[in-house]
Amino acid sequence: MTTSALDDVLDTEAIALALPGGEALVKASEKPDALYRLVAGRLAEIEHISGDGNRVVAIHRPGALIGPAQILGASVYSTTITALRDSELLAVPVDRLEALLREDPALLAEIARAALTRMGAGEPAERRKTSILGFVGVCDSVSVRDLADRVAAAMRGMGLKVALLGVEADDSPPSTLSMLEAANDYVLLAAERKETEFTSFCSRQIDRLILVGAADTPLPEGPFTLAAAAIQRHRLVDVILVQPPNAGHAANSTRWLSAAPVSRLFNIRKGDRADIDRLARVYTGRSVALVLSGGGARAYAHVGAAKALAELGVPVDFLGGASMGAVVAAGMAMGWGIDELDRRIQAAFVESSPLSDIAFPLVAMTRGHLVEARLKAHFGDIQISDLWRPFLCVSTDLTLGEAHPHRRGLLRAALRASLSLPGVLPPVVEDGHVLVDGALTRNLPVDMVREQHDGVTIGVDVAASTHGLRPDDLRLHPGGLRWLLSGAWRKGPPIVSVLIRSATLPSARAHALERDALSVEIVPDVTGVGLQDWKAYAPAVRAGYAATMAQADRLRALAV
Repeated sequence: MTTSALDDVLDTEAIALALPGGEALVKASEKPDALYRLVAGRLAEIEHISGDGNRVVAIHRPGALIGPAQILGASVYSTTITALRDSELLAVPVDRLEALLREDPALLAEIARAALTRMGAGEPAERRKTSILGFVGVCDSVSVRDLADRVAAAMRGMGLKVALLGVEADDSPPSTLSMLEAANDYVLLAAERKETEFTSFCSRQIDRLILVGAADTPLPEGPFTLAAAAIQRHRLVDVILVQPPNAGHAANSTRWLSAAPVSRLFNIRKGDRADIDRLARVYTGRSVALVLSGGGARAYAHVGAAKALAELGVPVDFLGGASMGAVVAAGMAMGWGIDELDRRIQAAFVESSPLSDIAFPLVAMTRGHLVEARLKAHFGDIQISDLWRPFLCVSTDLTLGEAHPHRRGLLRAALRASLSLPGVLPPVVEDGHVLVDGALTRNLPVDMVREQHDGVTIGVDVAASTHGLRPDDLRLHPGGLRWLLSGAWRKGPPIVSVLIRSATLPSARAHALERDALSVEIVPDVTGVGLQDWKAYAPAVRAGYAATMAQADRLRALAV
């Protein structure tokens, strides 16, 4: 087998380097001092941005060449490249390399090609595979090894090769882990709370840190400081909280979101096989997210879609929505079965109108008290972080003029903001910001949900239908005084339909962006269901069920 000019140089001129996990190889604005080839380990290319400060834009794996574009272009690095794990590299000092380039045109051509290929650019962060996962205990009441073993078994049940290592792997060199990674689809490291040295080792080798605790675990100090700085800084940290086996809802999770740089939090019931299977889907990129749009009474179709997905055996691991879609998604995140979801939605919106507390329209046509009472009756004081499925809903921040995602806090307060259709319900004021219906900016917030997982996203959009506002929707039914006497006024005058349709009518560009991010798009045919026809529950549910079943073959493939 012939070697290339670059291989010859690396064999004869390179210096071997060891880079501990969490340390930077090069920093943004620095000039290149060497050409590097990654031999073992993993590097992250990080861009500084406003807001959260940084984002991972590329992942470099063994074989990647670092620095060819900067050396040839005599430019500085625009990103910081940091070791996610203990890594081994070969380095050729830039002065020596430049001399060799002048002497050997073949070497120059090879490095130029490398600068233009994916090897030079790294793997896009959104397509990276988190192959080595570190499960680290933060309490003594949960066996991390047992949990990781059950997750590994679920992964193997998917036909994947998985290696599980405990404290016996302490101080293994990066090359050993790289070889193990090459022979398996995933490598799981499991460290109990008292195995502090192995915990420190794990924190330098993994792609993602997963802290494991019980619902009543006091907030620890150790594992947070032991995690690799690069992993913490770029929020590749999950928390798994093990709740009691018969818990009606999760508890004590919110405090973890502020105590650690947590990107995701998962509540699981002790001994629950379905929850373990869900974790396996999440960590193998096979999770399923369901995103539901707003659309007034037409959003009842989401209940039919949920029923069809359950019959098809499609798991739902992440949930999101806007306006009425957020309410249905929140019910699913609560753990309601289809029958309970059906019963509660009918009780809250169908049996009597939540918009009948008419007010003098200084800010809105209704006081919003009925909506608030019904949200409290069905969702109580549950925090978003205490749901059984990761959930977000979106409102529109009129103060900043942008979408506002709700990923933590009181669930019913977030839903109230997402439902606050301008002119119909009073806005919600939160931390000095005026929040209204999320449909105005993100009626189908697939982009925000996709930030949380690498699997398939299903979007159900009841506002994408060509059947928008009809001329008949602008008339009183029945007409004149009979409209008042019949009680039809309780669902609101025709202006409500105008406002709902205006809020849920996406721009062509925005809808195109949403569709690009979808894996499966479902658009129920809600012909005949008015935007404020709160009694048209059955036909809307049938429409959602039929539209979902029409894609049964695609959806069955998601069942695990």
